[in-house]
Amino acid sequence: MRNPLSLAALSPGGDRPTSRHVRQNASLLSDLLNEAIAYLDGEDAARLVATARKAASQETPDGEAARLDHLFADLSSEQAIFLARALASHSMLANIGEDVAGRRRHAEGDAQPGDARPRTLVDAVKALVAQGKSPEDLTKVLAAMNVVPVLTAHPTEVRRRSMVDRETEISRLMALRRHHLPPDLDAEIRENLFREIALMWRTRLYRPERITVKDEIRNALSIVRTSILPAIIDLYGDWSRQVGAHGQMAPLLKMGSWLGGDRDGHPGVNGDTLKLALASQSRVILDWYAGEVRKLWSNLAVSTAYVPVSEELLALAAQTKDPSVHRLDEPYRLALELIFDRLSAVSQKLTNQWVAFATARTDVEPYGHPDAFVADLKIVIDSLERNGGERLVGSALRTLVEVAQACGFHLMSLDLRQNADVHERTLHELFQRAGTGVKYLDLDEEARSKLLIGELSHQRPLVSPFTAYGEETTRELATMEAAAQAVRDYGHGCIGAYVISKSATLSDILEPLVLLKQVGLVWGGAAPRASVKISPLFETIGDLENGPRVLRQWLELPLSRTILGDRPVQEIMLGYSDSNKDGGYVASRRGVARGASALAFEAERMGVGLQLFHGRGGSVGRGGGPAAEAVLAQPAGTVQGRIRMTEQGEMIARRFGDQPTARRNLDGLAAAVLMASERPVHRPDPKIEAAMTALAEASFHGFRALVYDDPAFEDFFWSATPIGEIVGLNIGSRPASRTASRKIEDLRAIPWVFSWSQARFMLPGWYGFAAGVERAGLSTQQLQDLAGGFDFFASLLSNMELALAQSHMGIAARYVALSPDKADAQRIFDTIQREHDAASRIALAIRDGGALLDNQPELAESVALAGLSVDPLNHLQLELLARRRAGDQDENLRLAIQLTVAGIAAGLRNTG
Repeated sequence: MRNPLSLAALSPGGDRPTSRHVRQNASLLSDLLNEAIAYLDGEDAARLVATARKAASQETPDGEAARLDHLFADLSSEQAIFLARALASHSMLANIGEDVAGRRRHAEGDAQPGDARPRTLVDAVKALVAQGKSPEDLTKVLAAMNVVPVLTAHPTEVRRRSMVDRETEISRLMALRRHHLPPDLDAEIRENLFREIALMWRTRLYRPERITVKDEIRNALSIVRTSILPAIIDLYGDWSRQVGAHGQMAPLLKMGSWLGGDRDGHPGVNGDTLKLALASQSRVILDWYAGEVRKLWSNLAVSTAYVPVSEELLALAAQTKDPSVHRLDEPYRLALELIFDRLSAVSQKLTNQWVAFATARTDVEPYGHPDAFVADLKIVIDSLERNGGERLVGSALRTLVEVAQACGFHLMSLDLRQNADVHERTLHELFQRAGTGVKYLDLDEEARSKLLIGELSHQRPLVSPFTAYGEETTRELATMEAAAQAVRDYGHGCIGAYVISKSATLSDILEPLVLLKQVGLVWGGAAPRASVKISPLFETIGDLENGPRVLRQWLELPLSRTILGDRPVQEIMLGYSDSNKDGGYVASRRGVARGASALAFEAERMGVGLQLFHGRGGSVGRGGGPAAEAVLAQPAGTVQGRIRMTEQGEMIARRFGDQPTARRNLDGLAAAVLMASERPVHRPDPKIEAAMTALAEASFHGFRALVYDDPAFEDFFWSATPIGEIVGLNIGSRPASRTASRKIEDLRAIPWVFSWSQARFMLPGWYGFAAGVERAGLSTQQLQDLAGGFDFFASLLSNMELALAQSHMGIAARYVALSPDKADAQRIFDTIQREHDAASRIALAIRDGGALLDNQPELAESVALAGLSVDPLNHLQLELLARRRAGDQDENLRLAIQLTVAGIAAGLRNTG
């Protein structure tokens, strides 16, 4: 069985400029890698790589598979490592070639066929003005917007920072070739590319040791520093100039992070990692602030001999201890010098380092809060405006203010996340050690809620400094104390939310409030208050259905209103990952959408705003896909100008890896949030609702019948995918499972998805759909009506078709052959194969297509190109897995498997 997508099958679109650029880029980078291997390791080594790649890419691979088997079977462990490195490098370079071509397409202004939606915030504002939106309404909407991509770690990330740097430089050099260059300059760039690729080839691609939380923080911040922050700065500058008449832009776009704060099932995350993350982030933003102030100081050598200044500016300048007589008549410089020194003092206080070009000053008071820094900048702006000098510095000063309002001294708000079970155990010990006689774990839900409400009604603490607590409780309290200190040091904005995993009841919301009260982040009494937002995470299908009831119970409590504040907005996080593992792709997506609508209805009924936090992953099965399209597919009335969504692992580099791409994606996300927020809320069509509900329920049962009801499925999963090897590899900093068991319900959702993608099933992105259609008795016409009248279903189908196209059932069958129980393995695989074939037929029938992705030729070509890189890695991995499972424990074999895992992950991109 061959892959249904191939480059040959895409020849009708082969003359498209983008396709041509992709092929040219991929060919050049592949040739350069081959050249580097031949130069450094000899022609025989290069020939081995070329033979493996050619054999795996043949159109009729049955005979070639046998040739590959023979080729790989004769490899020593050292040769396997070499070949895995080479194939993984080809995979990585193919991605770079495609990405650079994509950036060229954007630079040339080519629009996507049939897509007329606004792709920038400026265009979205113009579209709403054209639709009759009044300036007053737009000002109100923009002022209330809160768009927050949240960076999270990836448990399957293995790349080193040095390799990311190599990729960045190769991308930069390839981007230079977008232009028609003189032959000598083109040759020079080609030689520079060869050198970078040769250096890459001599650099260890991946970490042999497990990545640490510190590594994850450093890697993510490198992308933030080089591309995300510059993109945000550019956007605020443009928005200020082009949309500023409609209101303040600063709160509109911010960044969030889980790196260093997400301790759910992660023993390596604690109070120290929280401090490290915030200090590392602070260093990045404070250095930028100081650099901008320094540039302003250089430009604003404005003398009072020629222009008056405000009294406030003079008062600010008078605080500067500058001994130079040459600046006595330059109050702008004196004021900016004071601002620079105070920023440097803030850096010393928060990060233990002075900013660049700063002179150590112990007599300068650091800013106590970012608002004070902004206030000083506004004094400068106000003086310039009142005295006709604003245009002397362009928009740089105003942009600095807007970025400071968005980023504070923390750059990205850091979320804390913990599992509700940990909160229960911690409170149980606190009540026991306090001598209350309360056995919290033995209480029912009603008794727990009553007890917790009572604890929030007074100031008395449960924690005593004279009492010793267990390891888990001590760690929890220390982390919360670190968060409390961070709020005191950085301001309230540094903590984005306290996310409660496995939320299912009212007590799950109340428990962290009581715990945070012990460290001063919540104040008890008749009107309790909180300086940290609580965000319950509803993950499973059942929890998503039950979420609106829990929200109602919470909002009915008088204390919820004082905790939420004067302009109450409750955040709810929606989980795509565990709901997918719980009920399959269709039921998960439907559960999230229905849950969002029901939560919005409940919040509106209770007079409270709603902010949804979408816990999306990179893969289709975990809510992946273009972020802007995902926002526009949300049920009407659920966005409300506010949204947070996770950007995970490998998708951070893909969506934000360079400044133009980061800017395009951030701008597109903001535009989508604005447009989705202004979409009128219509009463859903009962027929559409009924059909979608029937499909989701039937799909749920079809998925559960295989994954949870078939007694042989658990063993099939562990033998027909590389999950066992993934668990044992040094990949990611987080354990793959919440417990030591092999149960699928205990496995984390990311390794679940990752394992299926490695074996080329992509099962979480489509399984259950066809069975659901059959069980629900839906006709093709009904499905077409659903797709035509329901954006949600159209988006679901589009993403599912991508997952179906990325599947390669021929290669998947080879993984099934690894199973020791041949009969059950073949039976289960036949079921999966039938479902894949049926889902493909139905998807094509709905849109009257002839082949998967034939309506998206560039995406189809992307999948086919990935196959060229990944197919040989799969064949090599199969050989190595067979050796490992036969008892070969050679360390080189383990490393070679890790290289194939990482190479396949890089080639497929949407891996977890």
